[in-house]
Amino acid sequence: MGLNCLRSQIRMQHLPPTSRQVALKIVLLYLIISLFWIFFSDQFLSYRFDDPLVLSRFQTYKGLLFVLVSSVLLFFLIWRYLRALQTSEGRLLMVSEAVSAQTGAKFFHLLAEHLQDVLKADCVLVAAADQDNPSSLETIAMAYDDDSFQKFRFNLENTPCERLRQNEICYCPFDVRGQLPKDHPFSKMGMQSCLAMPLVDAQQRTLGVMVVMNRGPFPDRAAGESMMRIFASRAASELERRLSEERISQLAFFDPLTGLPNQQRFSEQLDEALHQIENSDQRLALMYLDFDRFKTISRALGVDQSNRVLCDVASRLKTMMPANGFLSHLKGDEFALLLQDFGSLDDLQTWLKNILDAFRAPFPVAGHDLYVTVSVGVAIAPDDGRDSKMLLRNADVAVSRAKALGRNNYQLYSAEMGKVSFQSMVLENRLFRAMEREEFLLLYQPQCRLDNGAIEGMEALVCWKQGGRSQYSPSDFIPKAEETGLIDPLGEWILETACAQNRAWQQQGLPPQRVAVNVSARQFHRRDIVDLVARILRKTGLEARWLALELTESVLFQDISDTAETLGKLRELGVHLIIDDFGTGYSSLSYLQNFPLGTLKIDQSFIAGIPADTGSDTITSAVIAMAHHMGMDVVAEGVEKQEQMAFLRENGCDKIQGFLFSAALPPQDFAALLSRTSNKMTQRI
Repeated sequence: MGLNCLRSQIRMQHLPPTSRQVALKIVLLYLIISLFWIFFSDQFLSYRFDDPLVLSRFQTYKGLLFVLVSSVLLFFLIWRYLRALQTSEGRLLMVSEAVSAQTGAKFFHLLAEHLQDVLKADCVLVAAADQDNPSSLETIAMAYDDDSFQKFRFNLENTPCERLRQNEICYCPFDVRGQLPKDHPFSKMGMQSCLAMPLVDAQQRTLGVMVVMNRGPFPDRAAGESMMRIFASRAASELERRLSEERISQLAFFDPLTGLPNQQRFSEQLDEALHQIENSDQRLALMYLDFDRFKTISRALGVDQSNRVLCDVASRLKTMMPANGFLSHLKGDEFALLLQDFGSLDDLQTWLKNILDAFRAPFPVAGHDLYVTVSVGVAIAPDDGRDSKMLLRNADVAVSRAKALGRNNYQLYSAEMGKVSFQSMVLENRLFRAMEREEFLLLYQPQCRLDNGAIEGMEALVCWKQGGRSQYSPSDFIPKAEETGLIDPLGEWILETACAQNRAWQQQGLPPQRVAVNVSARQFHRRDIVDLVARILRKTGLEARWLALELTESVLFQDISDTAETLGKLRELGVHLIIDDFGTGYSSLSYLQNFPLGTLKIDQSFIAGIPADTGSDTITSAVIAMAHHMGMDVVAEGVEKQEQMAFLRENGCDKIQGFLFSAALPPQDFAALLSRTSNKMTQRI
């Protein structure tokens, strides 16, 4: 509201009821005196003068005297009223000029100070109402001589000012303190009288209150009420603007799902906290929380239920936050915590263990108990970084380490983790360049039949060579290729190269062999593997019966119904299907009945214990017998000793694969081995 508008309001104020009563009393008194003057003065003149001319002249003098005295009295009253009005208007204009150009907190503080000065009040305050509970208010500006009462909350319920909730003015001329609870702030301040006015918006919603209080009787209700009315609409408008700014801030800096500060607000808080400890010996702990396998939960429950889980997670974390902590929801299932001046590392680790323990209790979702675990990475400033970017990066490295160590644990960042992370980044970059530079090579490891020693089948194994020698083993770069998505083009290249090479050997007159190619979970579930295999077989000219696909148990059991359908289509193409590394996953032969598998490969971890480990012996012999019962061939991989081969032959294993027979060979060496073995078999025949 501008200054001109405020001036208009000041001039438009009517005389208050008290002023009208005083004016009426003065008029009545003046009438009584006038009547007495007229009556007694006429009686006195009639008694004193007999001559009519003299009497008439003195009556004229008497009238002139009356008019003169009345004029002087009227002048005095008008002059006094105008001076009081001018003084009041001057004070109001002073207040309006002081506050009209201000906004925000400064407006409210100046308004309170000037109202206190003009109304000679002991305390003036402006308070904002809680939007969820209008009876609860918090001071936003206060003019009072005790600094300990500058900001506090108070409630209107069961107080003399309870009528403010109905947008009515509250006036208590005495004994306010006696009508309030002993712990109420107004009671502690010793206030005895008050005048309070609600601040409402256009929809008549209570946004706040303006209160004037005194330790003694209230001096002038009319003056106080008039002045408060003038500024009430402006104060209400400013409160409404303040609420709008808070809503905008809420949208900009808080997550709408959990109500927690968002990533932007967290970054600001982190920068501020780092600045505070810059020149001190305090430390700051940044904790990065990533909930384990939450994407699986989201896919299983759907968006609504998974969002509910996130809200429950946020609530559980809130209950654990200490006073020196700051909790934020960054994105998805990722949360971040800040702890300032957390004490010793032992104290920090105790608190981290409590975080993990807090999530041992299940979350009730859709009538079921859902267990959620969390991996936590911790970076400490200034030891692990002096700026936010470095600290966040190192906390992310630490949480990656926590996940690599089996999840559901916490890890404190160390320099060694940084080295591992850097090496991982280097590997990732080299991996992309390796595809461009054609640094990958396929080696072929033959499989030997135990009944006659002939080569029957082979497995294609990818090798990464740099400078003519192998730099990385498949166990190093295949997981990274799956993580980065490079497994898609790499897997397609392996499949096409193996099929083309096998077809080339057949065209050279070598005995036809089945080549087995490993298929990753990403290839199998995220791409149309059936179309891919069919297209490559057409392109290379290889018959489907000479191709085998090896799948691990983890691939097969991700989605049993979809997997069975896909395997059925591959089997219709004529492709042979192999379950690889059997025994390291679900290890359930009963599930295998759902899939059209032709071969089972026993994992080398079992073969390594043969024959000394009776447990490995028992499991291996049982798996061979049950696989044969289900009509599957059995291949033992990782065979390196004669006694292992003897045990497997004795228990009916069909084929072996391992260094005892042959290592993985380049194409030309494998062709030579296949040729020699074929000639020997021909000579035997």
